[in-house]
Amino acid sequence: MRTTERGLPLALRLGEAALQSPPQQLAAEILALCRVSAARAQVTRRRELAENGFDASVIRPLHLATDGDLARAEGQAYGNDEDLPPTWLRSV
Repeated sequence: MRTTERGLPLALRLGEAALQSPPQQLAAEILALCRVSAARAQVTRRRELAENGFDASVIRPLHLATDGDLARAEGQAYGNDEDLPPTWLRSV
């Protein structure tokens, strides 16, 4: 899954197992992954801006995700590490 910084999908690869999933479940997983991907990109952007000397007053109006936002998105998408189901997801 690859998305824009705002979560719009740019690339998606589905394995055969994913295509066997119920459509609602597949859509929910894709949406959750879009949210995680967007949050990761935004956290990276936020860090880059801060490292390059931009003040918080400049970064805040951009409404970029924080580390806490990313952790929540990952928790919603992946749940507990112990409860992870077998998945069709792969790193891109």
